[in-house]
Order: sequence, then C-alpha cells, then structure tokens
Amino acid sequence: MTAPPAVHVCIATGQNAANLIPLEQLGAQEVWVLQTPEMRARAAHLQTALARDGRIITRVDFDDSSPEAITRSAQAVTVQLDGRHVILHATGGTKLMVLALREELRLVEAGSGSLEILYAETGRRRIDWLGPNPRTEAMRPVLDLRAMLLVQGYRIEGDNRHVEAQQRAQPRAGLTRELGDHAARHEKYLGTLNWLASAAAEAKQERDLTRFLDYPPGGGFASLLRKAQTLGLLAWDGATAVTFTDHSAAGYLAGGWLEEFVLLKLIGGLVKPGHFSTNLRITSVDDKVDNEIDAMLVHDNRALLVECKTRRQEREAQDAIYKLAQLRDRLGGSVASALYLSARPVVEEVLKRAREYRVDVLAGAEVADLVPWIRRWQVAADDRRNAR
Repeated sequence: MTAPPAVHVCIATGQNAANLIPLEQLGAQEVWVLQTPEMRARAAHLQTALARDGRIITRVDFDDSSPEAITRSAQAVTVQLDGRHVILHATGGTKLMVLALREELRLVEAGSGSLEILYAETGRRRIDWLGPNPRTEAMRPVLDLRAMLLVQGYRIEGDNRHVEAQQRAQPRAGLTRELGDHAARHEKYLGTLNWLASAAAEAKQERDLTRFLDYPPGGGFASLLRKAQTLGLLAWDGATAVTFTDHSAAGYLAGGWLEEFVLLKLIGGLVKPGHFSTNLRITSVDDKVDNEIDAMLVHDNRALLVECKTRRQEREAQDAIYKLAQLRDRLGGSVASALYLSARPVVEEVLKRAREYRVDVLAGAEVADLVPWIRRWQVAADDRRNAR
C-alpha cells in the first residue's frame, strides 16, 4: 500500500512567501496552515495561493494567547498527526510557537511517524533542514506574478489591460524607443512636449486639443513632432500650432510613452511570460482598496515594482516614492525592490527621499539604462542564490 504524502505544517505569517516558496518547491500535496487569531486573513491568502487540483489544504486555529494555550494547541495538532510523516515549516510564527510545536511533534516519532523541520531563508535563497538528514538546498524560482500577488492578499483586476497596452504600443513602438533609448538627446525639450500634451489631455473641449508654442521649434524637437505627425498622433503646421489627434494621443505624448517604453523592454524577452505585467490594477482582498502599478515583475521569487513619471514636480515625486515604497513592502515583502523611473531629471531632495525609502531612481538621460539596470537586478538575485 502506498504511504500517504507528507503533511506540511506551516504557520501563517505576514511574510507568507517564505511559506509558499518551499511548499511549491517541494510539491506539497497536504498542507496544514496554523492560524492565530491575528493571522486568519493571512492564512486565507496562503490557502488561495496554494489552491491546486488534488491538493489538500486545512486551516487550523492556533491559540497563542499564553504559553499554556500554545502548548495545548501544539498538543492538539500532534494528536491528529500521529503516525504521519510531518514536515514542520519553522519560518513563521513566534519562537515560542515553533519550540512548542517541535517539542510536541517529536511524539509522532515515538510511534510510526517521522518529523523533519525546515527553515526558509528568503534573503539568502536557501532552505535549511533539521532531522534525520540535515542539509541545505537552494531555493528555486517557483513564484510567478499571480502567486506573488495572491499570497499577499491581492487580486488582479482587468486582466486584459496588459494585452490592450501591447496592442496600443506596437504601432508607435519606434517613436517610443526613440524617446527612451535616446533620452539624453531629447531631454532639453521633453518638458515642453509634456507641458503641451498634458494641457491637451486634460482639455474638456475638442478645440483645446490645439496648443501653441512660444516659438517655432527646430532641430531635434521639430524632427520629433514630424515623427509624431507621421504616426497620426498630432498635426503640426510647421510654426507654433500643435493639434493633438485626441485625448489618447495627447496622453501618450504627455507621459504614456514612458510606460510603453517599459512594456516594450519587458516583452522583448527580458522577463519570462507570466512573471510581469504593466498598467496593472490590483485590489486588496481585505480592505477592497484598488492600486495602480505601472509595472511589476517577479524574478527568482523577488518582486520589482516600477513607477513611471514624466512631470518635474518635487512634491509629487516625493509622494510617489513614498507610496511606491509602501506598495513594494505590501506586495513583495522584505526582499522586494522598487524603481522610480522619471523622464525628467530629479532634484537632490527627491534622491534623498528615495534613499530613505530604499527606492532606486533612473531619471532623465538614465532612462536609457533601464534594461542594463533590470539585468543587474536579476543577476544580483541569481548570484546570491548560486553562491549558497
């Protein structure tokens, strides 16, 4: 007769990726999620992320209100697991909870069962084992974008937005790459273009889609306007009048091009399908709050959030960095990263705020370095994992 699969016992925590990664890596088929009163919602998120056909997931209440209650709860878990092969995930919960579970679960070894204990170190990309065969194994990249969001209690709204963004981006991909790959060349007049296009994008009357420059542009700015005109984004009389085709075209030239620049780089093979999205709208399962993310990608179980800005406003930039840092921590936990990508140069005060909140910045001419920057971020993750 075939022995039943191992029972994986884990403790719901605020950093549930540390539970999810080894469970997925080991192909766990039966999982018990211990939930304290404060961690019921977190346990529900972990259960949702684990859901697979044929997988058995049981949420078990665990009273952590006192040492006596912790011992009783650990004993109750042990009684139900007598005779089973148990793998205790010691990453979550308090030290007292883990010690009590370890002490009580040793009783399964007194009968026909067995016990192994693992600890997932997400920062060092490794899983450490205690038990009959002590060992260390490298974490494998098992989380995609959907799993990363689900385990943190978020769901994606409007899954078609990413596909629609690709469809919009392709016809003007050449202009988008020109603006991003040669950001230094266009830096001196991107502010003027942004100012014109933003006013048109916010206009209520169709006649206000026509905006006027102070003087007829020449050189690179004139060339850029001609390219935009060829693509049907605007009409330019060769002098000072610029008429944007519609609000969508104005929105693209006001800053939407930067988001499309990120998208084009990601779909070019930089990140595996299913591990990134742009123009992403997500909703918190707990409080129903919506959030917009310009781009999010997952590599080696780590998340990177990208915020795109084209306006040169110090206060707006500082607020955006603060919100980006908060969202990074909620969606990716302690090992996640964040990048503030600005088409315009930023002042020292903004850079100071970014350093304070551990947000990286690429601004102005540095936009052209986006791909090398992401590759360095990916390699850093791989190097840390392979070095163990």
